[in-house]
Amino acid sequence: MKNLALLAVAGLAAAALGGDLVVGCPTANLDEFRQVAEFAKSIGATHVDACQIEHSLWQWNQNRYDPYPNWSMHRPSIFKFIVPEELKKYIPADYAARNLATLKARGEILKTLGLKSNFAGMEPAYFPEQAYLDHPNWRGARCDQARRARGEYYAPCTDDPEVRTMYVKTVAELCKICPFEFFKFRSNDSGAGFCWVKCLYSGANGPDRCAEGAMGPRVADFMSAVQEGARQAGLKNPRVNIRAGFAEDEANVILALKPGQSLNNKTKDGASATEVIGFPNRFTDYCAPIYALTRLPRLAGQLQKAQEHPEHDCEIGFRSPNELDLQILLKKYLKKPIGVGPAARWTAIADVAAAIVGEANAPALVAAWEALDEANKRLDPFYTGGHLFLLGSLHQRWITRPFVAFPNELQGEDRRYWREFIFQAQTEEDADNMLDLQANRWLNGNGGQKLSSMLFTHGVLASIKSSAAKFAALQGKGVDAAANRWLADQAAKTAFYVCLVKNANNAINFQSILDRTDYDETPEDTTWDIREQGDVRLHKLNLIVRAEIDNVHEMIRIVENAADPVVDHAATDAEQTIMRFGPKASFLRDLRRKVAIMEAHRRDFLRLYKSYNR
Repeated sequence: MKNLALLAVAGLAAAALGGDLVVGCPTANLDEFRQVAEFAKSIGATHVDACQIEHSLWQWNQNRYDPYPNWSMHRPSIFKFIVPEELKKYIPADYAARNLATLKARGEILKTLGLKSNFAGMEPAYFPEQAYLDHPNWRGARCDQARRARGEYYAPCTDDPEVRTMYVKTVAELCKICPFEFFKFRSNDSGAGFCWVKCLYSGANGPDRCAEGAMGPRVADFMSAVQEGARQAGLKNPRVNIRAGFAEDEANVILALKPGQSLNNKTKDGASATEVIGFPNRFTDYCAPIYALTRLPRLAGQLQKAQEHPEHDCEIGFRSPNELDLQILLKKYLKKPIGVGPAARWTAIADVAAAIVGEANAPALVAAWEALDEANKRLDPFYTGGHLFLLGSLHQRWITRPFVAFPNELQGEDRRYWREFIFQAQTEEDADNMLDLQANRWLNGNGGQKLSSMLFTHGVLASIKSSAAKFAALQGKGVDAAANRWLADQAAKTAFYVCLVKNANNAINFQSILDRTDYDETPEDTTWDIREQGDVRLHKLNLIVRAEIDNVHEMIRIVENAADPVVDHAATDAEQTIMRFGPKASFLRDLRRKVAIMEAHRRDFLRLYKSYNR
């Protein structure tokens, strides 16, 4: 399969290509989806991802203090669109009907534009527990991550004939409504998994009856079931790719694959691969919860790499329908080679800058991108099952939760507004520790605190501040209204990025001091300098609290004045999850509540540390 960028140079029209160019983007409504589809059409795309779903809050609402469903609520799966008769007792049919109605409407838009859609989701995805109590033969592998779940979650056993039949007939029904030719599933993670795979979080497990079954035929047969359903709907050559960790099972699975099947983009003949431009999963840009912060140097590098492999398919992941820099990059260089090496890449970046702010201001925009890219490169290694800003700033609600000495003593809404939305599956004591990042305290202790603080304060903050200053100076200097809107948006987001880093540094330093405090010890005088007010830990905590309160006020100012979303907001309060903050008004309310609580509890630290200022 050929990549558009190089084939266009050879004089071939995009319409004549046999390969796939897939565009995806989360959209808030059909107008935004149409906007994305029309852009995809303009660059010669063949497919647009139409499978975005309404978050399946019904899964999380069974126990709001079990965070695990947050990994899967936003991910599509077959039965979230159509509920077969056998599952109607366990999966809300009205929920699936809303997803299906949206899919139909998106499909009509694509049809009018001559575009197709791939199915991208999670399978085999877990069923509610009651389904297995009523039908024990359906229970397959335990697929949750035990340190990130308060309950056990099981995927269905795809070896079971009843389960297989449900998949076949539901895929057939789905493909009659939207003719998916290519199914892309993620598995063995986030609430999906196959029986007896060695790399399941809980280890290889499943029903005894299929323990001796070979992994290759098991996975290939599941793909065949999906293909069988698609063929029943009239599709001649349906394809299925599963992206999953299989460790030592991978080679055996690939040997068992049949025509139209691939694992991790590898067929039995080793002939399939997909290049990615952008961020199909928004959490992989490592800047969450900031909404679509510009990453043009990274995007240009991805496109440059894709152009080195003209035989591969290409997947383009937008985070926002208004990602102007990526749109211009694709318009200019998807069908025109960037060239080889850093010089060629930065020449293309300068070309995009000129298209946004004109030739005279292009160097300033390039410098803003360069400074931001330098900071991102330093921060990217802060990843362990998710980036630091995802696991801490968002999942642990560092941004909105109060920095207090005794969080367990907060009552009512003062605790609920943040506690319900942190990713904490273990004890409440763990939940109160801000460095307990999904049961992994990889940043605690002197070493973690010292390393992170040095990284934040020696280079990263300076680079982001430099970028923010340049974006602020470029406001109003765009070539048109769309460019000026984008510049204002990025000025707000880079300014918030400064606050995000300060918040992370404050959270880590704050918790590190509390972790080195004996809560049962009577405060003693450890002060040697008469100029100090008391215990040095109290002195430092007071500095951190003051800095964080000032930082939150700056966040409020930025978000309040921004025309477009700075962070990823849910549409309503009811749709706030661990993965995204509430609506703008609620987010601002929570920031103000955080400040009020911190101000009210400043002197709680005197119960832990000696002070002469009483």
